[in-house]
Amino acid sequence: MISEIAFSAIRISTPLIFAALGGLLTFQAGILNIALDGFMIVAAFASIGVAFATESLLLGVLAGVASSMVLAALLALFNLRFRAHIFIAGIAVTFMAYGLTALLLKGVLNEEGVFSSDRIPTFAPIDIPVIRDIPVIGALISGHTLLVYIAYLCVPVVAWCLYRTRWGLRVRVVGEAEDAAAAAGVNVERLKFETMLLSGLFCGLAGAYLSLGYVSLFAKQMTNERGLIALAAIFFAKGNPYWTAAVALLFGTATALSIRLPQLTGLAPQLLQLIPYVVTVLSLIIVGIRNTRARHRHGVWRFEI
Repeated sequence: MISEIAFSAIRISTPLIFAALGGLLTFQAGILNIALDGFMIVAAFASIGVAFATESLLLGVLAGVASSMVLAALLALFNLRFRAHIFIAGIAVTFMAYGLTALLLKGVLNEEGVFSSDRIPTFAPIDIPVIRDIPVIGALISGHTLLVYIAYLCVPVVAWCLYRTRWGLRVRVVGEAEDAAAAAGVNVERLKFETMLLSGLFCGLAGAYLSLGYVSLFAKQMTNERGLIALAAIFFAKGNPYWTAAVALLFGTATALSIRLPQLTGLAPQLLQLIPYVVTVLSLIIVGIRNTRARHRHGVWRFEI
């Protein structure tokens, strides 16, 4: 049973990892992107719609990524060109995304809340040779779909880009000292725009996975606040890609427990479904306590000087 929960946790945490990586890049550039849910819901709808129309998984995923990146570009335009507050612009984009997908669900697919069809292709699980035969580990790692492996492989790639490339150095400098970066000749707006587009790319993969990999359907508000949970993971991990992925996996484990425990304990499913959100709140409380203590230490240090 433990291995089943762990296997489910890896699957469930996949969209969280994608979304968290996207939010992390903008976070490193000094942008708090709260529109992650909006990016994902648009990508989920575009993926399922195109996959249904073409019966192609590749085209479905590409459509999801493209739609999410278009929305990301729109948010960047509002914030960087028209100087709209990122928080307000993010809320507006998210509401627009939910409203647009609900409208298209009814107008194009003629469904009210959920759309599914036998024509929608599905990802096949991948059995990894050699690894699948390793006791315990094989049962956890082998047998997932392609996007699951892509999500986890993206973690070291993002870490390398942030900490081993000139581009990553500039992104982090912009996030920590924007005026100094601009004075040094860094094109601040271009870097922020690039990180926002990459955020759209990762959220596009998250949305495509939700509708084509995790389940084969589209439902209104199927992101289920995963964008906010991804932001909580980023804050808790202080923007570190590896720790952010680890925290996302923790949230995925909490969700897997909320699904499996009713079968074992007989407790009300509605009560156990609170587990992921309780974990999220506790993590934010820990972040708040940690930041307060850090400010207190800095204050004491300045007083002693």
